[in-house]
Amino acid sequence: MKRLIGMSLGVCVMVAVSTCGFAFIKQGEEDVLRDLAAVSVKVERLRAEIEQDGLFASTLQSDVEMKLRLSGIKVLSEEQAVESPDCPHLYLFVDAFKHSEGYIYRIQLSLREPVMVLRTHTKMFATTLRIRDELGITPYLSEIRGEAQDLVDEFIKAWQTANRKKTDKR
Repeated sequence: MKRLIGMSLGVCVMVAVSTCGFAFIKQGEEDVLRDLAAVSVKVERLRAEIEQDGLFASTLQSDVEMKLRLSGIKVLSEEQAVESPDCPHLYLFVDAFKHSEGYIYRIQLSLREPVMVLRTHTKMFATTLRIRDELGITPYLSEIRGEAQDLVDEFIKAWQTANRKKTDKR
């Protein structure tokens, strides 16, 4: 029975992977990152079973913040973000669950920031850039952490491209 469930889950993931359109940043889309000076980082809490196995949201949060700081993007603390309600945030969502072959996972990285709905003149938070959805199966949680870091690297590269002229003047 467990084997049947495992195989069914595997097939579902493969179908999802083959039909899911991954949203890589296309040329010109990085313009939304122009003049982005600072972000707060939000990482969704992981499932308890994943944390029991050793991958923690706090670790992912530290990874993201360190990579952003090293690239020159200012990272706001929670307190600073609360004081600056219009501050964009980089949102990392990692969903993983145990499977007989290891872990099935989905990782998503997106930039959320305040926007104005022109039709109603209402201000709200919206996703202005989705880096990519990553789906996979791995025997190791460290590979999930590595995939999340790769998505952050992709964000940083897009930010550097959008802000190249500003960076080159320094």
